[in-house]
Order: sequence, then C-alpha cells, then structure tokens
Amino acid sequence: MSFAYCAGCTHSQLHLLLTEVLERFQPQDLRNTAIGVSGTGCSEAMGQYFKIPFISATAGQAPAVAAGLKRTRPERLVFTYQGDGDLAARGLDTLMSVASRQESITVICLNNLVMAGSGGQMSPTSLTGQITTSTRLGRSHSRMGAPLKLAETVAHFPGVGFAQRVALHNPQAVEQARTALINAFSFQQSGPGLSFIEVLGWCPPYWDCSPVEARERLEKRVLRKFPLGIFRHERSFI
Repeated sequence: MSFAYCAGCTHSQLHLLLTEVLERFQPQDLRNTAIGVSGTGCSEAMGQYFKIPFISATAGQAPAVAAGLKRTRPERLVFTYQGDGDLAARGLDTLMSVASRQESITVICLNNLVMAGSGGQMSPTSLTGQITTSTRLGRSHSRMGAPLKLAETVAHFPGVGFAQRVALHNPQAVEQARTALINAFSFQQSGPGLSFIEVLGWCPPYWDCSPVEARERLEKRVLRKFPLGIFRHERSFI
C-alpha cells in the first residue's frame, strides 16, 4: 500500500495512536465498534489505513455527517477526523450547530496551522507572522486578526462536555494524547454532549523545514500560543 503523507507528517503518528485507542474499546470486533468521518484535505483518504467504516464528507461538513450517523447507530463510537482548515476555515459554523445540539460525537482536529491539503494557505490557526502561500510577508494581526484558539473556543459551546488540546512532540505528550482520546470516547459512551480533541501537529513542507526543525518550532513557538490542557470536562449536563 502506498503512503499518502509527507515524510515527518503528524497525521501518521496520530493514525497509529487512534487505532490503538479504538482497539481498547472492542479489540475483537473493531469494524462494528466505531465509524469515522474524514474531512477534506490531507485526511480525505485516511479510511484506507483503518479497519473500520470511514466516510469522506464534503468540506466542513464532517460533524453534521457524524451527527446523523450517531443518531442512526447510537451504539457506535462515531468520530470526525479533520484538519484545522477543514474544521475552522470551512466548517466552524457546522461544528457550532452540532455542539449546540449536544450531539454525542467525538471531533478530532489535527491542527498544523496551515491549509496543507489545498496548497499551504493561511488557516484560522496560523500564527501571527507565519509565512504561508497566501501570506508571503507573514500573517498580519491588524489585517487578518489573531490566531483562533480552537480548544478554548469549542469549550464555550453549550453542548460540549469535553475539550482538550494535546500534542505529539515527545513521549510524554503522546501518552497525554492517548489518555485524552480515551477520555473523549469514554465521554461519548457515557451520555449526551460533544467531545473535542485538538492535536497540535506540524507540516514540514509548508513550514519550510525538516521534521526535526518542525518539532523544535512547535516546542519553542507554537506551545507558547496554544498551551496544552483540558478546557472543558463536564460530568453531566443539567
């Protein structure tokens, strides 16, 4: 099988971690345990790497598709897997609508601060000063606003029960991400409300650096703007 991702891409790391976490819930019958919905961009064809049903949604609409699937298959773990461009640039309104209805799905966003799947343009989460194919002089705060903090923003939606930001830049962070995914799926099983995981990643080609340099940039710059942590954890809804 050919591999679709660039060398050093964080998608491959997150795919493996997600597979390991899903197998914890039903290791003997994974195909009848979970359903994934992928967004557009780099993750569009990710279903070929998993042993579960996967649906590729149109731009920004993965949460709506996942909500419909959960209503028809409430016994399944239903999740979306999207990039920051698909989720925040094209589909934030859809996410807000689904979250407001307390849909019991899990939304996973691989945030690499750039719209890599469509040519490396600025995404809503791109850092101030970040050079992309649509911001050749760097993102301007005065012209383009501040980077969107996804986990904090989503945590304020009334139907969200769990929201956390994690990263994959070192072994400790990977274990924290594993625990976050387990908690998010466990929350989905326990009752109503959306669970959200933002995973900070990197994109060496559109960050114009090597994978090692990208990891170092995430540690030194990205984590200062997007601190890791849990921003919403509700035991129950009133």
